[in-house]
Order: sequence, then C-alpha cells, then structure tokens
Amino acid sequence: MPSKRANGTLTPTTRSVAIIQREIPHYRIRFFEELYAQGRSEGYEILVCATSHPIQSGNALAFPYRILPVRLFGNSKSSAYWMQGLEATISGTDVVVAPQELQCLTVPYLWAKRKRVCKTWIWWGHGYNHQASVHSSVVTSAKEAVKRFMTRRANGLITYTAGGAEYWRQQGMPEDRVIPYYNTIDVEGLRKIRAEITEEQLACLRQTLAVEGKRVLLFSGRLYAEKKVDFLLRAFAILKQTCPRVALLIIGDGEERAELEKLAKYLELNDVHFLGERVDPSETAAYFLLADLMVIPSLVGLAIVHGFAFGLPIVTTNVAGHGPEVEYLSEDNGVISSDNVECYAGAIGSILSSSSRFVSMQDAAAETGNRFSLARAAQRFMNAITNFDIRSVSHLG
Repeated sequence: MPSKRANGTLTPTTRSVAIIQREIPHYRIRFFEELYAQGRSEGYEILVCATSHPIQSGNALAFPYRILPVRLFGNSKSSAYWMQGLEATISGTDVVVAPQELQCLTVPYLWAKRKRVCKTWIWWGHGYNHQASVHSSVVTSAKEAVKRFMTRRANGLITYTAGGAEYWRQQGMPEDRVIPYYNTIDVEGLRKIRAEITEEQLACLRQTLAVEGKRVLLFSGRLYAEKKVDFLLRAFAILKQTCPRVALLIIGDGEERAELEKLAKYLELNDVHFLGERVDPSETAAYFLLADLMVIPSLVGLAIVHGFAFGLPIVTTNVAGHGPEVEYLSEDNGVISSDNVECYAGAIGSILSSSSRFVSMQDAAAETGNRFSLARAAQRFMNAITNFDIRSVSHLG
C-alpha cells in the first residue's frame, strides 16, 4: 500500500482508477481525455468501463476504455441492466468511481463487496435526484433510501454542482467527503470552433433558413414530452403576435418530433425550423451563432453551458425536474418564468424588446461560460479522487 509524503500526497506509485459508465456520450469524450491526462500527471491510470462504444468522428480517443457486454431487463432507456464481466475487470483496482444510480444492478452488487474489489469507492452523480421530485412514488422513495444508505458508507461523493454537495452535507455527510466538480462541456473547444466560422457562412445559413433580419430563438435537446416543446411552440405563437420578426430553430430529434411538426403546422408557424439531431460541435456552432436566446422550457441540463459558450442567455420555466446545471442560471444571464405559455412568451418578448437588457444578459452569459472550463472541472474531479483516496489509504494504514 502506498504511503503519504509529508505534504499529504500519495507516493508516485501508479494507482489504478476504474470509472463505470453506462455509455460514453459525445459530450463526455473531451472530459475523459482531459481527466486521463491530468490523472497520469498525478500518478493515476484511469480506465472507463461502459456498455457501448462512444460515437466519435476523426481521431481515436485519447483515453483507455473497455466495452463490456450488457444484459438488459427491459426495453426502455431507464430499464435496469447488468454489466457482464465488470467484477473481473475492476477487481484489484485501487479506486472505483461508480454512478450514483441503481439502473446498473452490478454496481450495488459490487458496492456490497467493495472491500474485496477495491481500496477506495467513490460515487459520482447529480447528488440530489431532481427527477424524483417529479415522479414521486413508493418505488422511487425506496430507491432513494437505498442510495442514501450506500452513499453515506462510501469513501466519498463527487457531485455535479455545489447544490448537490450541499444537499448531502445537510443529510449528514462530512464536508470533506462530498466535493462538487461543476459539470460542464468543452467550452474552450466550442469557442475555438466558433472563431473559425466566417460571416459568409452565417449569411448563407441565414438565407437558407430565411431568417435575415429576424431575432432567432434556439432550442437544443431531445424531443420527448417532458421537454415541453409543445409548450414552447404555443408560447412562440403568442410571441409572434407582438414580435412578428422572430424565428425558432429546434435542434434535436425524438419520439415527439412528428407530433410537434403537426402542431407547428396547425399553429401556422412558418418560422419554426426542425433541424434534426446534430451532435457534431462544428455543425451546431453556426446555429448557435445565429441565435439570440436559448429557449428550453423544461429539464434544463448541460445545454445551458453550450448556450453560455456562445453568449446566449436562456429562458426557462419554474417547473420541477431540471438538471443540476440549472444552478448556473442567474437573473443576469437568464430568466425563469412561471409555467404558463403567456408568461413564457412575455418573458422572451421582454428581453428582445430591450436592447440594453439583451446586451447585458449576453455579456453575463458569456462570462458565466468562462467559469465552466473543462480543464478546471477535470482538475476538480481529479483532486476529489486524490483527496478521497488519501483519506482511504490513511484510514487503512
């Protein structure tokens, strides 16, 4: 077992870290690459274990990962599953970082025998289950109770935001056992791509979409009922009555798309453009540059950071169930309106009608984006791993 130096850090002996994920989404690739690089500089070798290959383009990923077979216990994305071979893959690892959720049944099984699997067990998650407040049930309450039991008995918890960390401190977890890392995306990379887009490209896109001289609203996300895009379309119809020269771009796809397109046609919204799924940042950047505001009525998540990277304020509603990243919204960089289509349309119109307020909110959004550097988030995450591992090794020693 490695010892500690006088300054409290571990000896240079390489330590192994296994991070368990169901999938490696496109927006996590750069984070894991940065985390892997920083981990190696701290004497940690990181391996990501997942159930499917990440969707990627261009160069190979700059971090090691292993894809394991999966057994599904249902057909929906929220169904439980079992990662086959996970125990053999991570047994003997120094540090395990596991998702703080119960969909992967292998995780609580391994947690129960964690002392034989690894030396340090760390949870990683939202901290507070925002969705549980929306879909409350006996089953949900039981799952949350199990999560509380397991979380308190791990070596540490890394939360997406400060709010999640504070929630667990209020639940009685010691302050030094829960650390936020501030979940983000590659803001630096997005801004680099943004700088490479020319005015000629934007002019061509404006002409293609017929949005010359119009204020542009942007929605980005999956098209399913909980995102309330139908609410957005109805609010947009009301907004058009007072701000006729406004357009709406919708990036995303999903089960609700056909019905939403029918609704837009029914409402005679000729300035609504369904652009489909676009995950390549170099492809989406031009649309974000065209936009004036992001409009996401419900379930705000990492898209808020994507908008801030381009200086886009956001307008959402006070419905329950937002992701933890909604904490990044303030009265300077966005608006949370009441859950009413007239109020929502009014909130958007109020921003667009005041040039001074609009410019001020753009500046604040861009400044907020500055604070959520991917490199800093990876460093905070790595620091948390190191701190929890040092405490665990010290305790064992």
